[in-house]
Amino acid sequence: MRLRKCKKQKREMTMYIRDVQEIMNICHAKKSVLPVVTFTLSTIQAGLSTCLGQIDDVNANGSASRFMWGLKGDGYDFTMKNDAYLWGKVNHIKDTLGTESVEACVEVIMLFMAVPNLGMVKAAFVAQMFGFNVACIDSHNIKRLGLKPSAVQTPPAKMKETSKRKKVTTYVEMCQIEGTEYWWDTWCKHVAGNRANKALDTGDVVSRYHVECVAAVEV
Repeated sequence: MRLRKCKKQKREMTMYIRDVQEIMNICHAKKSVLPVVTFTLSTIQAGLSTCLGQIDDVNANGSASRFMWGLKGDGYDFTMKNDAYLWGKVNHIKDTLGTESVEACVEVIMLFMAVPNLGMVKAAFVAQMFGFNVACIDSHNIKRLGLKPSAVQTPPAKMKETSKRKKVTTYVEMCQIEGTEYWWDTWCKHVAGNRANKALDTGDVVSRYHVECVAAVEV
């Protein structure tokens, strides 16, 4: 009797697994958080498909770029100045707390909330691109889920540290119900081909575009 060979089941290569690993590799090669933070700043109140053009201008003009309006330029300059510290802290959090626990995600979000113009949700987006189990619950996701904007509102600066942590913890716990891969992959599919992203016509193209943008940032 011929025995069947048992095949080991391989974990599905999701867009998140594939592209976030590449994003982390890019940052590791440069030993810098600047690529991810610059890309994140470029996404604020802007169509995703505009980000590569914005980044080209930021590479040429730094915080004086016309795309670094408002506090974006301050966020860029802060990250440039504190890049080595932020890079070290991200890796310390990974080494001591991992990337899956609520505690680890809260710590890294609080870290990046110190960057001017990065609120809780965008700081979580940075954390997500560094492999932490959290997500960017932005306006698209709020509408999809029927959430109130207050659920993802950044804690005010005057709020006590303990209260800020409680707010961030609640946000992380909400994200982890489905998990970071779910949020990444479904968001990419949801925005693909919409009015602001006509050239990014599939979820796969949207996801790969994140990698292109991070890779384009000069350090």
